[in-house]
Amino acid sequence: MSDMAPSANAGQGTSRRTSTGYARYVFWVMFAISFLNYLDRNILTGAANVVAKELGFGFEGIGYIASAFLIVYTLGTVPLGIWADRAKRKDVTAACVAVWSVATAATALANSFLTLFLSRMVLGIGEAGYFPAGTALMSDYFPRAVRSRIMSWWATGQYIGILVGFGAGGVIAGLYPGSWRLAFIFTGIPGLLLALLAWRLREPRRNQADEEAAAAELNAHSLAHAPEVEEPTPVFASSTNIFAQFGSLLRIKTLVVLIVMQVFAFFVLGVNIVFLPTYLQQKDTFGLSSGVAGLFSGVVIVLAGTAGTVLGGYMADWLNRRHQGARVLVCGIAFLLSAPSFALAVSYHSLLIFTIFFVLTTLLLSIYNGPSTAATQDVVPSSLRASAVAISLLLAHLFGDAFSPSLVGVLATNFDPTGGQHFRLGIAGVELSHALLITCTPALIIAGLVGIFGARWMKDDIAVAEEADKVARGNVA
Repeated sequence: MSDMAPSANAGQGTSRRTSTGYARYVFWVMFAISFLNYLDRNILTGAANVVAKELGFGFEGIGYIASAFLIVYTLGTVPLGIWADRAKRKDVTAACVAVWSVATAATALANSFLTLFLSRMVLGIGEAGYFPAGTALMSDYFPRAVRSRIMSWWATGQYIGILVGFGAGGVIAGLYPGSWRLAFIFTGIPGLLLALLAWRLREPRRNQADEEAAAAELNAHSLAHAPEVEEPTPVFASSTNIFAQFGSLLRIKTLVVLIVMQVFAFFVLGVNIVFLPTYLQQKDTFGLSSGVAGLFSGVVIVLAGTAGTVLGGYMADWLNRRHQGARVLVCGIAFLLSAPSFALAVSYHSLLIFTIFFVLTTLLLSIYNGPSTAATQDVVPSSLRASAVAISLLLAHLFGDAFSPSLVGVLATNFDPTGGQHFRLGIAGVELSHALLITCTPALIIAGLVGIFGARWMKDDIAVAEEADKVARGNVA
């Protein structure tokens, strides 16, 4: 059978030696899903102004709808991540893609604030399960040696999705009254095709890629002619005590380091995604029009974000050959360097200076994507990889970006001596820049120091995870 097509017996729970061609096929399926994930998530943002006017709500309603998605998405990662560690990851991925695609298409039928609110909640459920399951699945197709760069290339799909989501939502919504509904139909239908492709993937054996890489390095007997075996039930994932399972994960020092870094990184990223276009439009900063501000924001985030993500993956994999803590160390150094760059960006109201330093900041902030995802997979037993992603996302979102926009908004308002009149007049850029400066800059410094000093534990944590996998394989042999 061709390596570039799904296996006919993909749903039978079997595993076989992974060929490079088939691993590439899996990557492109997951890349397409990542792209569609962020496209569906952000297309409403591009069309929000038109949709709000047609359905009769305002800025407050837009905020509630955004929160509905984020809260459900955050809380859903844990149970769906646990499910992924107890089931076939490809099936969990396929189910979640199908759910969010139906929710996206159903958004086209929304005729009130309530129906739109509910459809975005369901979208959050679907998207919450795909990432933990998909990350664990990809980790069993690509070994540690290349994992950072693979995860980085996978993450670039999200930036392309953001750009297309903003653009398509805005353009289609402006065609004629009600045309915004077409955007959700056109983006929802392809998701069902991707769900089918995900369901047809082969489910790899837990830790398969790392075991095959080790076997090849030691010139072990080829697994190419080994009989296909039923996927064993993971020993570590079989425990019914969820709190004990999460407790064991949080005793992994490197995982805690990664979570703490993500908390502060999500804080900064969440704030800037929310406030960047508004900041650019304030007359006392740059005075850009809403269209130009949106385009500027999208292009900077996509181009600099993609470049930083890819650079981080290759750099971490190259350094990892010499130092096993490199994936965490690279993240820490990038965060620490981004602190002065960000401070300079928001301290000067010259568009040229802002552009130079904000592009540099975005690039540095994006470096962590691939290395941190790969490091999370490296330091936990293969049977708990999806759960590790789930608990990381839960804690990072809850303590990171869930409340950071509210905090910065309150600070900016309090810095305004007129009690909010500057914002109504469009001259609140100075107050907002002060709020950003005193919150985001320390957050980046803390994230950087945590990563730099916490990288030393990764070598030992990898050894423990590898030993746990050996014991698990021995117990089910």
